[in-house]
Order: sequence, then C-alpha cells, then structure tokens
Amino acid sequence: MASGEGAVPEQNDKEILLYLHNHSFYSQKLLFVLNERGIKFKTVFINIAAGDQYKNSFLDINPRGEVPVIKDGETIVVDSAKIIYYLEEQYKTHKTLIPTAEGAEIIERHNHFHTVIHDLPADVITIGSFYHPEVVRDPKLPFILPVRKHMRNVTEKIPAKLKDIASKEAKYAEVLNQKATKIENDLEIMKNKEEFLKVLDTVDGVLQEVEEQLVKNEGTEKWLVSDNFTLADIDLAILLERLYVLGLEQRFWQNRPNITKYFNRMKQRDSFKKSIPSAFFHIKTLLEGIPNFLLSLM
Repeated sequence: MASGEGAVPEQNDKEILLYLHNHSFYSQKLLFVLNERGIKFKTVFINIAAGDQYKNSFLDINPRGEVPVIKDGETIVVDSAKIIYYLEEQYKTHKTLIPTAEGAEIIERHNHFHTVIHDLPADVITIGSFYHPEVVRDPKLPFILPVRKHMRNVTEKIPAKLKDIASKEAKYAEVLNQKATKIENDLEIMKNKEEFLKVLDTVDGVLQEVEEQLVKNEGTEKWLVSDNFTLADIDLAILLERLYVLGLEQRFWQNRPNITKYFNRMKQRDSFKKSIPSAFFHIKTLLEGIPNFLLSLM
C-alpha cells in the first residue's frame, strides 16, 4: 500500500482506505480531492485490467465492481461523487472545496460548472475514441495503440462477463445485470460515429462555456469560478488531463487560449501532480499488462 500525504491529521490520526486504479478517471478525481484537502489515506490497487474488480472479495465491497471506493473505519462509500460529498461532511477540519460561504453568484456558478463537467460520460469519451482513431491526434501514455486495442476488446467482453457472474451469484445479480445493460448501451454510442460525435459536441459546448468564463477571469489570480480553488477546478482539471492523454486536446482547446493557460497552470499544482500517474507507473502497468493483451489477441 502506498500512503497518501495529508497536511492536517485527524484527532485520532486515522487513515482512509482508498480502493483505486490509477488510470481510472474517477479514481484520479478522488485522489486529487484527497491530496488537495490534505486528508490522510492509504491505497489498495485494484487491477481492473486483470478483472480484480469482479472478484467476490471486491464485489462484497462494491457490488457494481467499480473504483474508487473508500473505507473509513467501518463505513464504506462507493461512487466518486458520493465519496466527495461524504468527505466534505465528515472532514470539516480540512479545507473545503465547495464555496458555500462565497456568495450566491459564486455558489451558483460553481454548482453549474461542477454539474455540467461531472455529467460528461468519461468512459464513453475514453473508449469511444479507440473506435474512431481519426478524431484523435498524438495520443499519450497510457493510451497508445496496443492499450487502445486491448481496452476496446476488454470492454466488449464485460457485459457477458457480468451476466455470467450474475447467473452464479444471486446477491450481485440485479446490480450486475443493470450494469451490463448500461455498458451495452454505451457500446452502441461508442461504436456509432454519429452518436459518438454528438458526445464530443457536448464536450465542446461545455469547454466553450469554460473558455468564456476564463476570459472573464483574465488579469486576475482566479481559478474557474472563484479566487479559491474549488471542486469545479478538480472536475475540469481531470477532464482536461483525460482529453490530453487521449489526443483530443487539439480538437477541443487549440483555439481556446485561456484553457491552454489554465491547464498549464494546473499542471504546476502539487496536488495535481500527486494525483496523475507518473511515466514510471505507465510503463510498469504496460509491462504488467502485456500477457493480458497477448491473450486478448488469441
């Protein structure tokens, strides 16, 4: 287990247990929250490439077989959005990321950007780009060609795998069958170029709103919605990082100079750097994943 760094210890000096995969979009978001707020935690790596999230030992923790999950004492919380709000409620001695004391205008602006960015379908954007390589340019680690092929193949097999587990394990059946149906629906969007481009158009609309807000902030030290760093900044930062490594940055912000400046500024933030996988982690993961990739080709 790797220990997260926290600036303000709780009175009982406890540490949250965080189940994650470092390449998971929502794991990165939660890592950023924990690092930014200075909450102490330890990590348990769930190898989603190897299917560890569908082992009974993990399904007992989260029947949906998804990361991130936290265990805080005897309390288990699943879903990154629920976890973030749980942490806000339970760890009030740490800095807040929700600007509840900054006035109605800022609160409304924050809630708007948090909602429209959070609602973007990160998995559809990620895997869909693997089906339509013509929309990307210069993808980076970890999403290089062999990985894209492997993740596409794995994703197509997930619904059948979930249904198989559900047929054998009644206690997980309802949740896993629902998830299998959702992934089947997502795959239809991912594979259909017209539908996938509609998703990208939605991203484009959100980032145009972001650019317009950043134009208003020019000449100040403001972040997206406030002088203070907020949850909306974490939402935006992880979205931009994902689009960047997928090779979609030129599509979305080559003509949006304020987003470029914002992202460059974000990359200097210590908590952001702690939350994004290093080049060493990318290479290590790729080397460990080669046997799974070769098996997927058989």
